[in-house]
Amino acid sequence: MESNNPTSPLPSEFFPSPAQTPLSDHRPRVIVIAYDHSLYGDAVISKAIKLDMLRPTDDIRILHIISQTDYKNLFSPMNSSGGTSGFAREDDMDSTLYQVADAFMYEVIQALRKIGFNNIKSEILRGDPKESVTDYCRITKPKFLITGSRGLGAIKRAVMGSVSNYLAKHCPCPVLVVKVDHSEIEARKEMNEKKNAKFADVLASFTNVK
Repeated sequence: MESNNPTSPLPSEFFPSPAQTPLSDHRPRVIVIAYDHSLYGDAVISKAIKLDMLRPTDDIRILHIISQTDYKNLFSPMNSSGGTSGFAREDDMDSTLYQVADAFMYEVIQALRKIGFNNIKSEILRGDPKESVTDYCRITKPKFLITGSRGLGAIKRAVMGSVSNYLAKHCPCPVLVVKVDHSEIEARKEMNEKKNAKFADVLASFTNVK
C-alpha cells in the first residue's frame, strides 16, 4: 500500500546493512518472519540480518498477527490521552487497528528496502498467533521461519505457553528462534524513539478522520 502521510520515513539506518551474498549462492529462499511491531521484534530482525539469516535475494514475508493484545499495544498513545473515546463502535476501532498495522508495516518494509531487501512483503492476519503462523507456513512452505523468544519465566511459560516452543513443534518448516540479550535491546532504543514518532504520525492520519 502507499503511505498516505507526509512525515519523514524511518531512517535508512533503522536496520543494519546486510552482508554481501556470494554470487554463487544467489538462490531465492522464501522466509517468513513472525513480527509483532515491538522493540524486541525489531531487534530480532536486526540480529537476523547481522547473522546472515536474511539476504537481499530472499523472498521475505513479514507476518503480523492481530490479536486482542494489539488493542492495548497499538492504541497506547491514544489511551494515555483519552483519544479512543472518539470511536463510536468497537468495529471502528477494529477497522482502524488493521489499517494502522498495515500502514506501519509499509514503513518497516520501506526501511528494509533502503538497505537492499526488495523482494519483501507483509501479511496481516487475525487470530491466535500460534495457530495463524503455523497455518501460514503450511500454505507458503518457507525455507524457514524466524521468530523471537521473549524468555518467559517458568511460571508464565507454564500458564501461557511459549509461542516459539509451539511453533518449533508444530510448524512444517524449520524454525529459527533468535534470542536477543539486554544489550541488543538497549541498542535499539534510539531507533525506537524514531519509530514511535513515526507510528504516532501514522496513527494520527487514521484516527483524525474519525
